[in-house]
Amino acid sequence: MTVDPVSTAPPRAESGALDEALLDTVTRQVITRAAEDLWPGEPVTLAPQYPGAESHVCRVTVGDEELIAKHSWLGLPLVSVLRGIGGTWAEIQAAQSAYVRSTELLTAGEARALEFLRGLDRPWVCETAGLCDGALFTRPVDGIPLADALADRPLETRDLLDAVLASLAALHSPATVTRLRRAQMPRERSIVDDFQKTFRGPHADRYLGALGQDSGLPEHERQEIVDFVRTAVRRLLRMATSVSSRKRIAVYGDLKPEHVYIDGPRLTFIDPAVQWAPGPHLDIVRLTGRALLIALGHPEVRARHQIVQGSAAVLAQHVAAVPERDRMAHLREVLILWLMDTLIVLSTLLSAPPGFPLMPRGQALVARARAVAGVVDRASALLVGSMAGIRLLDAVFAEVEHTADGGAV
Repeated sequence: MTVDPVSTAPPRAESGALDEALLDTVTRQVITRAAEDLWPGEPVTLAPQYPGAESHVCRVTVGDEELIAKHSWLGLPLVSVLRGIGGTWAEIQAAQSAYVRSTELLTAGEARALEFLRGLDRPWVCETAGLCDGALFTRPVDGIPLADALADRPLETRDLLDAVLASLAALHSPATVTRLRRAQMPRERSIVDDFQKTFRGPHADRYLGALGQDSGLPEHERQEIVDFVRTAVRRLLRMATSVSSRKRIAVYGDLKPEHVYIDGPRLTFIDPAVQWAPGPHLDIVRLTGRALLIALGHPEVRARHQIVQGSAAVLAQHVAAVPERDRMAHLREVLILWLMDTLIVLSTLLSAPPGFPLMPRGQALVARARAVAGVVDRASALLVGSMAGIRLLDAVFAEVEHTADGGAV
């Protein structure tokens, strides 16, 4: 069934933004009708949207069963769509109709990734309940998110991150390559793809200039953040061509601490974006980089240091395992990807419209956005300089430690 969301177009402010309440209503209509098509005759009740800046995710009760529904507009962060990055409402509707039927559909790719991962011994992943009109339904998993565990048990950071990577050993192994070729997974965007789409497109300059305009930050501080981000973006765009695009192994893709649930010794993963990569470092970059963001947004200085040190140990362990002849170039690539991913996250959070439901950690990062943007600015400057190897890694993490102390705020 093709859903014609609503005949009323969400009004646009002078800035080009879409109306959040009406877009939410449209999305909930799409999810409701998809559930009714998948489970005819069963009553369908939607809970409010979970806080988050990416896709629309909410809990759904279908008959007596609770499910998790996920819907994406054009594969873009929800806050970007609300800011008008996807175009006018008429343009978004037309593009969404084609997008839902395309091989680029985010939720269809996720459903296929879940099916692929269930064919491996590990990692354990959530169960798929159904997919219809771009709305994906999965079953809830037990446990607490890794993000919460890192915040609550920062001294265990290295062990927690190591356990996640150990669960992905089968996925990262050469033996999985043949399976991945046979699976013909849809192409997922890499960190570099996302970075270039965000910061090199026709709306990039306007997007950068508007960062934080509804965040409540003082204007002088907001402008300083914009300047930091602009400078770092220019540097990193010039470095994008140095990042390898080879397809050697499979990686999980969207390996955020929010996407791993811990239930005793069992780790269950959600929201995969399985893709080709030159090595496992794509997963390691995302996992450690997002852990560092949890550290920088943590209210306790001691916990910040513990998470930073645990993340640094995992990253250093990975780099040390790379053959010496390749180590210097590999470390540089890891740092470029980490800074790119950090800017994508930070800019997405700073683009949230007023009152948009961000997670508490997202709100904490917005409050410390100047410190985070400053770290990225200074670290990207180090990549331009002559420093290399372990000295470069030490210098970059010295910047992170300084910020964790409360410096550069």
